[in-house]
Amino acid sequence: MEKLGLIAGSGRLPLILIREAKQEVDIATVALSGYTSPEVESLSHKTLWVKIVEFDRAVKFLLSEGARQAVMIGKIPQSVLLNQAGFNERISSLLRKLGSKQTESILRALADELKKEGIELIDGRKYLSSYLAGCGVLSKRQPTEGELKDIEFGKRIVKEIGRLDIGQTVVIKNGIILAVEAIEGTDSAIRRGANLGGDGATVVKMSKPQQDMRFDIPVVGRGTLQLLREVKASVLAVEAERTVILDREELIQIADEAGICVVAL
Repeated sequence: MEKLGLIAGSGRLPLILIREAKQEVDIATVALSGYTSPEVESLSHKTLWVKIVEFDRAVKFLLSEGARQAVMIGKIPQSVLLNQAGFNERISSLLRKLGSKQTESILRALADELKKEGIELIDGRKYLSSYLAGCGVLSKRQPTEGELKDIEFGKRIVKEIGRLDIGQTVVIKNGIILAVEAIEGTDSAIRRGANLGGDGATVVKMSKPQQDMRFDIPVVGRGTLQLLREVKASVLAVEAERTVILDREELIQIADEAGICVVAL
């Protein structure tokens, strides 16, 4: 069977990808100590645990397993990537040369290094098609006219901050930007915006215009809707075909019970 390499960060997405892909390929997983779920071992054909700084060891493992293509998926905290202590001179030199130290710039540079070694990073959506958001309103409640205006405004703003490689999420109410996501992550941005704007905020999460879907696929799930319900937000807008939805049935159930509109554009 064909071999696929997996560089697995934290969260459930690596586990889901393995389950979806293992019918087609054998999975050789590079798991990050302290981040990746131990469950990858029982699901993968073979697993190597590495520290995040052990790039060369990971490459050697993937090549020895015959994996000439790989998927990088799961959360890798930007703070970890920015702490260069322990990287070998090859990677440290690479990072010093980068104009931007944002997560995507670093991961793209690492992807280029993998390609030099004969390993091509591919888009993980190939194995996640059943989890991608389809276009349209997913909840029972349709957006109001005012919410539609906030969604469209938020879409423009989030694409602009994405172009600047800042974040993927904005929180808006009545045409006022309440929060812009940066290094703190989506959940913290949502809480900050809701604290400032109160009930009824619109949350817009979109990919960056230059987003490299090989290692950075936007994800929402049950936890996202639980948070929106907690802060009494009104709308979640995501990008169709470029957003993974986890726990779809539970997500929609929470949305419907709370009267939250969920829409994919």
